[in-house]
Amino acid sequence: MSAQHIRRIRRRRRIRRALIAFGVLVALLAAAGAWFAWSAVKTKNEVQQAVVVASGMQDALESGDTATLNAKMDEFSVHASAAYAQTSSVLWKAASHVPYYGDDVRAVRTAVTAMENISSQAMPAMKQASGALNLKDISVKDGVIDVSALSKSAEPLQRADDVIEDADRDLTGAPTPHVTQVADAMEQAKNYLHTLSGMVHDMNVAAQVVPKMLANDGQTRTYLILAQTNSEIRPGGGLPGSWGVMTVTNGKVEMQPFVSGGKIPWFDEPVVDLTAEERTLFTDKLGRVAVDVNFTPDFPRTGVIAKALWKAHAGQDVDGVIAIDPVFLQNMLKVSGGVTLQDGVTLDGTNAAQYLLSQVYADKPEDQQDEYFSAAAAASFTQIMSHSSDAKAFLKALATSVSQGHMKVWSAHEDEQELLLNTPISGALKTDASTPELGVYFSDITQSKMDWYLKRKVTMTFDGTAANGANQYTVHVKLTNMMTADQVASTPQYVLGDQLEGIPDGGIKTAMYAYAPAGVRLVDWKASDGSSYDGLAVHDTLTVGVKTVLLAPGESYECTMHVQTAPGVQTPLSLTQTPQIEGRTD
Repeated sequence: MSAQHIRRIRRRRRIRRALIAFGVLVALLAAAGAWFAWSAVKTKNEVQQAVVVASGMQDALESGDTATLNAKMDEFSVHASAAYAQTSSVLWKAASHVPYYGDDVRAVRTAVTAMENISSQAMPAMKQASGALNLKDISVKDGVIDVSALSKSAEPLQRADDVIEDADRDLTGAPTPHVTQVADAMEQAKNYLHTLSGMVHDMNVAAQVVPKMLANDGQTRTYLILAQTNSEIRPGGGLPGSWGVMTVTNGKVEMQPFVSGGKIPWFDEPVVDLTAEERTLFTDKLGRVAVDVNFTPDFPRTGVIAKALWKAHAGQDVDGVIAIDPVFLQNMLKVSGGVTLQDGVTLDGTNAAQYLLSQVYADKPEDQQDEYFSAAAAASFTQIMSHSSDAKAFLKALATSVSQGHMKVWSAHEDEQELLLNTPISGALKTDASTPELGVYFSDITQSKMDWYLKRKVTMTFDGTAANGANQYTVHVKLTNMMTADQVASTPQYVLGDQLEGIPDGGIKTAMYAYAPAGVRLVDWKASDGSSYDGLAVHDTLTVGVKTVLLAPGESYECTMHVQTAPGVQTPLSLTQTPQIEGRTD
């Protein structure tokens, strides 16, 4: 056999072996592809079921139903573990490096790992804190708020909060999937996890802060109460017309008489140093006039100013400032039952807002109104503290008021305020680009009580992501003066105002402040009359668009704004606005 023939045979053998190897490789790839496809479907199903269960967990958390919560946590763990078992394989790891679609694989693995961490680390801690979560050891009786269970649950809630916060951060920073179905599933998972993270964080802060603020250590705490009237709106709520002092010792709440904010003298100079930004936007009355301390939408700043002003006026130091309004009183009176005032008027869970923000001006002479508001606030607060025996209902009503912006709290103790700062109850401006927030705030210029008739609607929609990675949103604002010509003729002049700057009777003049998310500017602003904002300013690093609107009876104003979040920030934009008046004229 010739050498040439031998070489030919060897070449054929090599080709045959190569073909066999290629065939085996193709078969293996086909098998791997089939297995991966099956694994991906199974993972997707497990993740979707886990997300559905997470929704049920949130409902159980809100209602304090720990039996359901524990069952949901066990169910969540089953789905999370099953998904994690699939995505931990070598094949999934290898697939994460495939060009283009590797982002999708990494996103899914990130989501599943986050869920597994929650399942294995956060859930056991939350079960340890069940006493606090179901509120069974928390009571409100005879003016005493007993939250001893919160102290016992502080450590496990802290652990759960840390784990869920890390998981939320990881999921938010995960690559954006290319496949629409995967992207939609990831977005749903992000939203549920972000909500769950916020709820657990708020519970954790409550466990750390509330026992201290209620003076469970036997010391006495003193708090300044600002009772606001939303019929004369301010950015953070309403004009703080009544000021009262509350003391707390071992959870026992005692109220001292309220005084009219209008009777606190104006100071010649601000009681705190105001920034140039604050003077430009709100004038120095922010720091000189008691009823103007919440010209700013940043409640921690209002707290600092109110504390200093009260010290200058009454010579008394306070441990914090709490702002409430008639909507808060109405929410809480639904739980405690109504309170009958000295004139025979009963305020309850159906009428408190309407009476204190509208009807009272027709019933009481102007010179009696300040004293009446103060008496009503004190009586309502005492009723709430003394007759709210259903702790679950009490705390649910409290949570509703906080979420709607009708109650805010600032602590003069730095460690407590630092914890409160990133919770809804703080009313703080968000200046971190990673947690974007759009603020739309309103302030009365009419110097009247006409805002009961001001209907406000603010909506926000997500438009998409720009080429630079910034998420884009459209914000629509509509303001309507709901007063009619007939009502103008029959409404007390005190409600209509003093016709400042030529404002006609029945007119409502309002300043609107639009605070852009941190790190960006307002893209544009176009009103129904073709105008834009009146001017731009900066407040605490945030860009602010300012617009003044004058509405005659029946007249409306509309504007559309486009805003962006900082490039690369995946956290959804949140919308915060001046609290609405529940139950006002529609």
